[in-house]
Amino acid sequence: MGNACHYHSNADAIWQCSGCSKEYCGDCVPGSVDNYYRSTPKCILCNNRLQNVGASNKARPFWQMAPFYFRYALNAGPLTVSAICAVAALAITGMGILSIFILVAMLAVVLRYNLLVIEKLASGDLQAPTFGDAQDGRSAAVFARVIGMILVAGGGGALIATTFGVGAAQVYSIVLSLLGPAAMIVLALEHSMRAAVNPLKLLHFTLIIGWPYWLLWLSTSAVSAAPTVILPVVADKLPVWMLLPLLAFVTSYFSIVTSAMMGYICLTRQQKLGVASQVDDEEFLEEREFERRKALADSSIFLREGRHEEARKTLVGVLRQQPNDVALNERYYRLLLATDDKKALRELGPHLLERFISMNQPHKAAELYMATAQSHGTPAIDKSLLRHQIAEALYHQRQFKPALALVNNLHKEDPHYTRLDSAYLLLAKIYMDGFNRTDNSRKLLAFVRNKFPKSAVLGEVEQLESILAAEQQNKKSSQPA
Repeated sequence: MGNACHYHSNADAIWQCSGCSKEYCGDCVPGSVDNYYRSTPKCILCNNRLQNVGASNKARPFWQMAPFYFRYALNAGPLTVSAICAVAALAITGMGILSIFILVAMLAVVLRYNLLVIEKLASGDLQAPTFGDAQDGRSAAVFARVIGMILVAGGGGALIATTFGVGAAQVYSIVLSLLGPAAMIVLALEHSMRAAVNPLKLLHFTLIIGWPYWLLWLSTSAVSAAPTVILPVVADKLPVWMLLPLLAFVTSYFSIVTSAMMGYICLTRQQKLGVASQVDDEEFLEEREFERRKALADSSIFLREGRHEEARKTLVGVLRQQPNDVALNERYYRLLLATDDKKALRELGPHLLERFISMNQPHKAAELYMATAQSHGTPAIDKSLLRHQIAEALYHQRQFKPALALVNNLHKEDPHYTRLDSAYLLLAKIYMDGFNRTDNSRKLLAFVRNKFPKSAVLGEVEQLESILAAEQQNKKSSQPA
């Protein structure tokens, strides 16, 4: 399993900061790289450039990906390369000296494509390159480097055999075999023959990969030997003219499989190898939505780090542009609660609660009212309509006691409130459902009927009165005579 986000333990990290060593998920760094200045997301804490580690962090261990390597070589690009090898092998039959040039060209194409596979997979691009991707004019240079590597290796073997004898040369050949995959990977990643034949460089590479390198060596050795196993099995069953093209196709296919293995093992150690990552990008966001998500993410991080003033400034800046966003307003209110800002809660709290009501979010207003009451005491709300609306939301959440406190005696505190009929109907419901005080409910319903004879809520008053009358009748009938 990959490294988790520092702030969301159930999410994989996608970005990493080398400055403060924090790792972030897509919620912490929202949007696409194109949403950021110069396509460069930066750490909100230390302003260092973030490195995308999404692809390597999600990569499974090398040994668990065996089916992937064989499927990879069956994509359109690899099959095109293998088919070209088969056609070239068929074409060189009987062409004399020209066949040498065709063979060299075919090897150059295959080598270039295989090195490109290693390079792409190491960067996190799991899509096989097309045949056209490899036609970048570097095939000849790659082939020359590989020939140079072979000559250097052969020259070193000859020198060792001459100086130290056959036994030393045999040890040297074993070492060459063990470091072969490392040399190909270094050549693919650094495009340098000098680096690919540097024994210290190759040894350092194997140490970075660790013990999985030796599993890679065993795997690539076994897969590379596959054509020598397959060909004898089918040799007697096919026409002679098909054997060479078949050998070329199968050899090319398995060489791409081994290249996929080499590239993927680099992906699992991408950061340690210093490989530039293919950005594991999120969806591009429109400016307004990006600013909203960025403010929510940054304020959450600042709050977790105890940088409360920065969190507040971040939210206030975006709220000026988007004052009616529910999530931003809720985050701001909860920030005031978390920072125990009594003055702001006293002055801004009622205004923010009213804003939630105006945004058709009375349940949020009720939740935040209760959160404030539990941690800082009951908020002082002067507006009768707001008290009424929050009380109604609390009633629906079965928070009967605080709902009662908000609307009880409202007719004394604000006798000119224009919705007293509705408020006292609510109070009757609270007494009935929350406290089973049906006597109080009847008095309140009678008050509404007598005080507001033309009220729009009289239909509901009559309905509740009939329910209470039925309950009272049931109680009387159930009592023993």
